[in-house]
Amino acid sequence: MKKTFVFLGILLFLGVTFAASQPVPGKKFELGTSIAFFSVKADDSTSSTSYLTIPVRFGWFIWKGLEIEPEAQFFFPVSQDSGDTTYFLQARLTYNFKTAGKLIPFIGGGAGFGNGIPIFGMVEGSNDERTSVFDGVAGVKFLIGNIAALRAEYQFNRYTWKDTVSVASEHGNFHQVLVGLSIFF
Repeated sequence: MKKTFVFLGILLFLGVTFAASQPVPGKKFELGTSIAFFSVKADDSTSSTSYLTIPVRFGWFIWKGLEIEPEAQFFFPVSQDSGDTTYFLQARLTYNFKTAGKLIPFIGGGAGFGNGIPIFGMVEGSNDERTSVFDGVAGVKFLIGNIAALRAEYQFNRYTWKDTVSVASEHGNFHQVLVGLSIFF
């Protein structure tokens, strides 16, 4: 796990060192959305449950291709029996490599915390839980003019969660492939 983050950190540093310009000249911000599809089937079940989520993130190019992407997710239960209000806050630092063509590869990493785990389009958890994550991301954007891009990305998330009553922490890995659209302004 640590080797993966060290490798991603070195790649990010080298990318910044050799960077020549912004991925989209004159644009400082990016508004992006992706579509994530989840399908879950329990071992003892004959049916599966599927979810389609559409997360939205806002990015700010702070220096050349280096971008900060904060993300906030909230889950507000509607019925009495649906649980507690939960949240998850995350920030990612990504580097967008400028290429001669329309493809912009990017890599990055980030961290987050909350009282639940963002999964299946909601934040699953409770007021008694504490959750943290370290993640890595790699992907590519295909420019459409100087205003938009189609994006495809892979995200690896390493979660740690703990109930405030129990002593032991639990860990888990999530892998996601997302496809979406970004708009630059």
